[in-house]
Amino acid sequence: MIEDKYGSVLFNAYPIPAILLKADHPTYTIVAANDAYFAFTNSSKEEIIGYSLIGFLEAYLEDADKLLPGLQNVLLNKKAHKQPAVKYNFRTPHTNEVVVKYLEVFSNPLLGDDGEVEFILRTISDVTELVEAQQNEKSIHENLLKHEMFLNESQRIAKIGYWEVDYINSIITWSDVLKEIYEVPPAYQPTYETGMAFYKTNEYREIILNAVNESIKHHGEFDIELEIITAAGNVRWLRTTGKADMEDGICVRLYGVTQDITASKAVEKELTDSRNQYQALIESVEGVVWEADADTFEFTYISNKINDLLGYSPEEWLSDPNFWANHIYQGDREWAVTFCQAQTTKGLNHVFDYRMINADGGIVWIKDLVSVIAENGKPKLLRGVMIDITESKLLENLDNLEKNVLEQVANKEDDLQQVLVSYLRGIENLLPCMKCSLLQVKNNKVYTLAAPSLPKDYTDAINGKPIGAKAGSCGTAAFRKEKVTVTDIATDPLWDNYKPFALAHNLRACWSCPIINSDGEVMAVFGMYYGDIKEPGDAEQLVIDRSTAMLKVILENRQGARIIEETTMLMTQGQELAKFGNWQWDIQNNEVKWSDELYNIYGVDKKVHVATYESYMAMLHTDDREPVRDILFKALNTHEDIVFEERIIRPDGETRHLKSWGRVLCDSNGQPEKMIGSCLDITAAKIAESQLWEIAWMQSHLVRGPLARLMGLVGLLQEEQQVSKEIEGELLDYIMTTAHELDKVVRDISNRTVTQPI
Repeated sequence: MIEDKYGSVLFNAYPIPAILLKADHPTYTIVAANDAYFAFTNSSKEEIIGYSLIGFLEAYLEDADKLLPGLQNVLLNKKAHKQPAVKYNFRTPHTNEVVVKYLEVFSNPLLGDDGEVEFILRTISDVTELVEAQQNEKSIHENLLKHEMFLNESQRIAKIGYWEVDYINSIITWSDVLKEIYEVPPAYQPTYETGMAFYKTNEYREIILNAVNESIKHHGEFDIELEIITAAGNVRWLRTTGKADMEDGICVRLYGVTQDITASKAVEKELTDSRNQYQALIESVEGVVWEADADTFEFTYISNKINDLLGYSPEEWLSDPNFWANHIYQGDREWAVTFCQAQTTKGLNHVFDYRMINADGGIVWIKDLVSVIAENGKPKLLRGVMIDITESKLLENLDNLEKNVLEQVANKEDDLQQVLVSYLRGIENLLPCMKCSLLQVKNNKVYTLAAPSLPKDYTDAINGKPIGAKAGSCGTAAFRKEKVTVTDIATDPLWDNYKPFALAHNLRACWSCPIINSDGEVMAVFGMYYGDIKEPGDAEQLVIDRSTAMLKVILENRQGARIIEETTMLMTQGQELAKFGNWQWDIQNNEVKWSDELYNIYGVDKKVHVATYESYMAMLHTDDREPVRDILFKALNTHEDIVFEERIIRPDGETRHLKSWGRVLCDSNGQPEKMIGSCLDITAAKIAESQLWEIAWMQSHLVRGPLARLMGLVGLLQEEQQVSKEIEGELLDYIMTTAHELDKVVRDISNRTVTQPI
């Protein structure tokens, strides 16, 4: 069959590689092969014909034995067998390079006359490109699915959904993520009407309609932000981007994406609010933002607020490389510049307070917050904020000054002049360009109490001048009982009579405030002088008000102290004259306090004697201790006031009679906490009382005897009309003797009443 000439030509011309195998399992001898097979296996007829298929292919295939099951199946079943594309690893004999190929093998049995398989025609199709194309297509498909899944998840995470409006078929399509954003069920089918209903207000509906119309009109895109109310009733912000698809000038499709930006909107709002709050804070503190070179300290930027803070324009400031240092107050300049340079060299951020001179010559306290910006480890720039802390600094310094002055006021050893000078110097230190004075108002005239920095010639010139309607600043303030501010002494009519004195000493402005006591009377006038024409700013006004109040406290305190001192002296003198003392008994701590006179009454030394309940009981007369103890304890139990008399034995042995009063004071729980009382020395009254009793006894006994005898003798003379001269003489002698006795008794009584005062 194979020797047929035409068949052989046809077999060789067949484009698919083919071989004819003898059915001698398991050798499968190669009987014939066409040219396509020789080309496919890169072999010659001599290398193939007559050899076993498996043996031949083992040189080319790593897994040639996989062919046997298919061939055996053809032998057994006597049916053609098509093996689908199988992966084979072909090895090139000369280079051992492995090439992967996918082959489809078709084995067709050729039966002999006996009906058995005599030959097997085996054709091979190289489908490597097709399989690889299919695999590539499958990989692409899988990647597309993966990417689609990733895109869907990304959209879900980013809350981005897509949408499409098909104008041809009037269909609106929403992605699953977009439905989730709108909080509608998965089966929801949007329409124009329902879609527009989600927008929160008509304003947003007009925005989306205008955006779509503009996109269609100009064949462009739109990007808008809208607020909706979802199907669940939640408010959300959406960013929608879309584009119109045009054909022949007609919009056939509108498509785009929508992102839920609610969270970013909230963050944006918080950032905006925070930025607004920060900006408001910066504006409220009137901070001046600046930048300077870290090496030269030359300013490269300063904000416009420097004009409000110090009165200089940014152009003035930046035109002079040393403007900052030159305008620091002289007393702070050296240390402030040195401190800033030292901190900058170390690369340390720093904050420091110092004073600057403003455009009007006034003092402004600055808090400078400085950040050091470094490059490659070296300070490059300084950036900072200057804040006006004049008021707070003045308040702080005023508080410290007032604290120190109040301590001086409390110290009675410091005289008033010393306290006032100390206080006025402190005020002048707060406002270095200002000079203070305090004038006392007495009999409608002013007298200098303190003026530490004013020329003596000037204070002497105004000393004793009357107050009035045109008596300078101080005299007029005292007259009006109100604050008087003169910004230019040379031109103000209030100073017509006094300006030669002031101008001669370069005093150009004066602000005065009367110090009025609690009774509404002007005690003094506080004055503030400047060498320039000037009106008070907020800082000076603050100092004037605080200083006036403090000076009122100082003056009234000293005046009140004198009154209290005089009152105490009079009370002490009164107690001494009346021999009247008072006491306090701290029951819980058993501490007793006596007035000075009480020590005198008890005859003990205040520096030595310790007053306690026990020491008091020890000095009582022994007969009075128990009764007095009972009286005191009864008062502690009943909380009733007590009055009693007692006797004490002084250290010198003298007995004194006292009358005492007492009252119990209780705590919040009704328990006795303290007993207070007073004590009167009634010894003299007791002695007088005893003398009166003695005089009464003498009157009733000593006077009555002689008087009775005298009366009897007189009666006897009256009864005896005729008596001898001798008897009459004797009776008269008896009468005279009795009269002398009576006279002696009367003189003794008189002497007792005169020599023993009551």
